[in-house]
Amino acid sequence: MKKCILLLAAVMMVMSLAACTPTPEKNAAEATMPSTQAIKADTMEERNKGNENLPVMATVSIYRFKKNGDGLLQELDALDTEELDAQGIVEKMIEYGVLAEGTEVVSFDEGTEGIGTLNLNQITDAEDDLQIRLVVQSIVNTFTENYELEGLILQENGQVYTIDSIESEEDGTMYYERDYRNMAE
Repeated sequence: MKKCILLLAAVMMVMSLAACTPTPEKNAAEATMPSTQAIKADTMEERNKGNENLPVMATVSIYRFKKNGDGLLQELDALDTEELDAQGIVEKMIEYGVLAEGTEVVSFDEGTEGIGTLNLNQITDAEDDLQIRLVVQSIVNTFTENYELEGLILQENGQVYTIDSIESEEDGTMYYERDYRNMAE
């Protein structure tokens, strides 16, 4: 019985292979049919043909609030400029609801030793400690990541802005928070 089943399986395999084998008739029929195969691009120039007139935009990472309000989420977005622009980043943060309408960059300095200084005309009007912490950490994470800084000194109208719930250096330098997804205490 086993030999019979093996013989039957072998015959079926041979027949299926024979059915899939190209024949001169199949080749001739395929040659007359229009080609529907995709053309594979070999280079980035080939892939981007036709996109030459599209504007080049700076890609930025924005940290915004999670829906449940206990942490931050990272979003990738693009500025309307080719280069990073501090005010453009602040405008994206306003779009995501992190900063209030009318928030403007008074000054921004990337610093010389990896510590930047961001001076805003306003930071937050929130009264809840967690909400204030989320706003501040969102700003710090967004600017340190986009400008590849080690730390950020945050200022409001020229005055160093720190809060107790975020560790900072004596000069006010704050650092990227790796556990930004869960900031509820």
